[in-house]
Amino acid sequence: MENWSIAYQEAIEELFDGLSEVRWFRNPDLSLLTTWRIGGRALALVEVTNEEELVFVLSQCDRLGIPWRVLGRGSNILVSDQGFPGIVVRLLGSLAECHLLPGNRVEAGGGATLNRFISFAVRNGLGGCEFLIGIPGTVGGAVVLNAGCFGGEIERLVERVLVRERNGELRWREKHEIFFSYRGSSLKETSAVVVRVVFQLFSENPKRAVEKMRHFFALRKSSQPLDFPSAGSVFRNPPGDYAARLIEQVGCKGLRLGQAQVSLKHSNFIVNLGGARAWQVEYLMEWIRKEVYRQTGIWLENEVELWR
Repeated sequence: MENWSIAYQEAIEELFDGLSEVRWFRNPDLSLLTTWRIGGRALALVEVTNEEELVFVLSQCDRLGIPWRVLGRGSNILVSDQGFPGIVVRLLGSLAECHLLPGNRVEAGGGATLNRFISFAVRNGLGGCEFLIGIPGTVGGAVVLNAGCFGGEIERLVERVLVRERNGELRWREKHEIFFSYRGSSLKETSAVVVRVVFQLFSENPKRAVEKMRHFFALRKSSQPLDFPSAGSVFRNPPGDYAARLIEQVGCKGLRLGQAQVSLKHSNFIVNLGGARAWQVEYLMEWIRKEVYRQTGIWLENEVELWR
């Protein structure tokens, strides 16, 4: 923290001085807010509960030149041991709720967890989203990264998305205005913040939907190391192959540095055995990447995002 600009800290005090309706916290420990349980502190954590608060906070950060990031469940990210020199924003309140719309549709806030969205849909006799069960993320993060598993991607469910554009404006984007790709989208490239999403689902018997949820969760439990903190898949699958297969092929399965280890259950996961540091995880990632390239000629790309 001592290396970060004092000007940022003063600007943050200016930003929230007298702003009693917005909850915020100084110097939060981000390791407590990420699924890897790794990382240093941020300058501040801000909890926004509606569109007005979100637009105000982000526009003020932009005006004052304060770096900011939106944090969901903290999956898919690796926070530096030095932390993040800016403000971390979480979407709560009405931005984490789900509502039923006519025509088998659900509107979910960007801060709603995927499990909450899925459970809401199933309770209301809707299906199509069960394959996402167990992914430790939020609706917003899942749409930005086009989350998927077991052959499905969230893209196929999206009808339209309310985003906070880079210029600060709120705008509904129809699906055809968004380019989705494997573990990515144009929303990420343009730094748009997902505020709300409307999903098109279909009628489903709740009992059958619950059976599907149990099936997909059992698959996840049998194939992924859920007993230790992780961030999910570390690398993207290269075209026509699987990162896990390549990592195991080159002999990196079980590789360990300190308390960070390439999982013995799924080699595209790096698990925190207890007290792992970000630099240890990064070192393992680079070792794996170079070894896979040396032996196969394939360069693995990160699926996890590095926060510095």
